[in-house]
This record gives sequence, C-alpha cells and structure tokens, in this order.
Amino acid sequence: MTKTVVFTREHPLDNHLQTQLEAVGFRVRHLPLIHCQPNPMPKEILESIPQMDWVFFTSAIAAEFLLPYLKTPLPQLATIGHQTSRVLTKLGHKIDFESNSQYAKDFAQEWLALGYTTQKILLPQSSLSNPVLAESLREGGHEVLAWPLYDTQYNPVGQGQIPPLLNEEELIWTFASPSAWQSFHAVCEHLPKGHAIAVIGTSTQKAVEADGGVVSMMPTTPSIERMVEEIIRRETL
Repeated sequence: MTKTVVFTREHPLDNHLQTQLEAVGFRVRHLPLIHCQPNPMPKEILESIPQMDWVFFTSAIAAEFLLPYLKTPLPQLATIGHQTSRVLTKLGHKIDFESNSQYAKDFAQEWLALGYTTQKILLPQSSLSNPVLAESLREGGHEVLAWPLYDTQYNPVGQGQIPPLLNEEELIWTFASPSAWQSFHAVCEHLPKGHAIAVIGTSTQKAVEADGGVVSMMPTTPSIERMVEEIIRRETL
C-alpha cells in the first residue's frame, strides 16, 4: 500500500525532495493550511530602511515580501538558514551572515558572538512571531525595529480538503510551524489510526503536544530537508 505524506506549509515541497520521497514509494500531497498576507508598509519603516545597518530575515516569505522595498545600497543581510538565503541569492543579493541553527534564539546568539558594537537592525516578522529574537538582540545592546510585515492566517481551502484524507488508511501529516498545526487541529482534533505526525522542530512539537497530539517524527536539525530524511529513515527501516 502506498503511504501519503501531506505537506501543510504554504509553499509546495521542492522537486528534489518530492523525488526522494517518491523514489522510496511515498505519494506526496501539498495541502497548504496557512496563508501569509502582507500588511501595508508603515511610513516609519520605509523611512528607516536607509538608516539600517542590517536586515534580519527569519523566513523566505519575509524576504519575498520585503525585498521590493529595499533599494541599493542594501543594508547587510542576515538569514536564519540556507532556505531563506536561497531566496535572496536567487535574486542576486549577497548574504552577510547565515546562522547554522534555524532557531531564533540560536540565530541571535550566533550573530551576537561576532561582537559588533551597537547596530541598527530591521526585523520583518509574521504577526505570530515569537519575540525572542528581537529581545535577545536588544539585550545584546542593539537597536531593533521589529514589526509584523505579514499576517499568518488559516487557509479555508486547504482546511476543506482535510476530511477526505482522514479516510486514508495510512498517512503522514507534516507541520513546519505551530500555525499550520493549529489550522489542522481546528478541523481535526483526533487523528485516525494509521495516521502519524511529523514536525520540523521543537516549537511545532510543543504546539502539537499542547493539544494532546503525538509527534512520531522530528529531525534533530529543524529544516524541511532533514524532516524529509527523517520520514524516509523511520518509514523504511
């Protein structure tokens, strides 16, 4: 029997990762359960950009939404990992700092370890972002202008496609953010037997477990690539 793996983030899975899953017998389904909507750009933010020393990007979506407003010469660019960096480099931008970890607190500590004197940092975020990154940078002596660049909302179209999938005998639901899980849980409170949950990292794990869910798979390093590897490893033993 072919087992389905459902990816619930907004962007579809990269082709090479889908190919890896299909090569070992999985069927891949993209079911976006969240939708990111850009907010109007505040005048204060637009006027402040030329004075910034750095822009910190914590997601590919933030990069996509903010880049049209950035004019050369750009501030220095810092990213939370290679997936976010890839969006910027594809558009010809140089990454000045890329964190090894994809956790916000680690991102801050890695950058703070570089020892810069007071820097002005622009931090575009989701409306649901954890404040830990901005707080850590401020505690490190830096000026941080953080604001909700975009809202993260439930996707009713995706939610409407959940019930038919609950009838499948074997299925793996993947969640790359707490908000994707919460969108799912608003429709389905209890998973059927034969269904399992894979998450990208500890923040999403905590959200699932807070609602009484059981996480079956989670990579040691939070990334989509590592999550796919973990699914393949666990399911092909």
